[in-house]
Amino acid sequence: MVLEGEEKKEVSESDMILGIQDISTKKKDKFGVFEDWLLENGAEFSSLELRDYPEVGDVESSKNSESLAASANDLHGSEPDDTGDNEMRGVHAKIGIPPGTVCMTIPRQCLITVEMGKATEIGQRIVEADLELDAPKHIFLMIYLLVDRQNTSSFFRPYYDILPKTLRNMPIMWNEEELSYLKGSYLLNQIEERIEAIEEDYESICQVVPEFGNAASLEDFKWARMCVCSRNFGLLIDGIRTSALVPHADMLNHHRPRETKWTFDSERDAFTITTLQTISGGAEVFDSYGQKCNHRFLLNYGFAIENNREIDGFCPNEVPLELSLLPSDPLHELKSAFWSRDGSPDLKRVRVCVSNNENTKSMLSMLRVIVANDEEMSSVSCSGLYMFRTAKDIRFPLSLRNERAALEQLLRIVRRTLSEYSTSLEEDIKALESDRFVLFSNIRNAIIQVKGEKEVLHHFENFAVTAINVMDLNDADCVSATVAVQHSQHHTIAVYCLDVIGPLRRKN
Repeated sequence: MVLEGEEKKEVSESDMILGIQDISTKKKDKFGVFEDWLLENGAEFSSLELRDYPEVGDVESSKNSESLAASANDLHGSEPDDTGDNEMRGVHAKIGIPPGTVCMTIPRQCLITVEMGKATEIGQRIVEADLELDAPKHIFLMIYLLVDRQNTSSFFRPYYDILPKTLRNMPIMWNEEELSYLKGSYLLNQIEERIEAIEEDYESICQVVPEFGNAASLEDFKWARMCVCSRNFGLLIDGIRTSALVPHADMLNHHRPRETKWTFDSERDAFTITTLQTISGGAEVFDSYGQKCNHRFLLNYGFAIENNREIDGFCPNEVPLELSLLPSDPLHELKSAFWSRDGSPDLKRVRVCVSNNENTKSMLSMLRVIVANDEEMSSVSCSGLYMFRTAKDIRFPLSLRNERAALEQLLRIVRRTLSEYSTSLEEDIKALESDRFVLFSNIRNAIIQVKGEKEVLHHFENFAVTAINVMDLNDADCVSATVAVQHSQHHTIAVYCLDVIGPLRRKN
């Protein structure tokens, strides 16, 4: 077996001048060794093959941009690493595969599990120290990966050799220019929190196991955290819920709705992937990373999906809105006890998407409390006993006045949040339509992220404006306006006007 490090040392200047062909051949050897290793140890994936996508424009087999974006997880943000590796890859069907077919089997011995990390000397000392770590399961996978990859004769060497080297596509690895395109997004806070958590975990481990600092630098630790974060599978093995790195299975790109399912099969003593529908010969075989907001895809996997929609049209993209009582409110003290009754901080952050889901209902409930007057506050309590458990539980309007004030407060919050971005939604759309930014680059992913947030914010701006306008109409105009809303606005706005504003007007 030729190790990549040795191979790199043998590349001459003339080899480098030859360019893509030699690099491509080197990669083929690396991935060929990897697949041979799996097959020699009992893996089965005879109906599948790995394909390189040397040029983005050459990829015709992938269904849409989301699969290519997921493939860019191995692309390091479309930027070559220090080995010149800038390919995207996908797993494809060699032949037609019917539904219900186990198309991939990876035996237990080829998996790296949490328990293997705990069993290492460093892992045992971490367990004995009972450290409070940000992501305990991830940590033990990271420990095994970081320690074992230093062993040139490791059983997992072929797997280590095909892992990405830099993960420059992960936001915690971005430079200042790339991060600047996220200005106004709460994702910047999450990136900083992730970096701080990784640094704290590293320092805590080094305090308990000082020699770990010699085995892995902080940068190595960051790389391992994001490698594990983007590749691990949650499994039930021998009755124990664990997480594992599963070679080859972690190379399937993302697509919704899901076309395959995976599990640990106790009878086979192996990880398996089974098709849920017919996959044509030559087509890419996908995994689903789940229905997620783009901020989760970007933070944890290093890509963003430009059209992040489910088959029914639902978009899971979210934006966090910050809600708090008004300091100048004369009822601040009265409201404060109710506001903090659930034990959450005074500043409440709620993630909302274009939906009438629980988070949207909680947001409207808290807005009703923020703007409530004395009479309205008394309607949510009775003889000092709260009718509503928390400030998030007021699921119907208190009065027409209160509902209007709540919508006006929502409008102020949304517009203030929009003002914190450095670009408008229209500018983001134009930037993505232009050829200014390389497909799947970090900057393009950042623009996709903030564009999605602004779309949600503009929805709620329109939500508030439309509802307030309907409130102001006379009875005759209100009926025709509500019908028009049903035909021209998002269904959540129409439902709100019909089911909330309509009854309020009749009652008033």
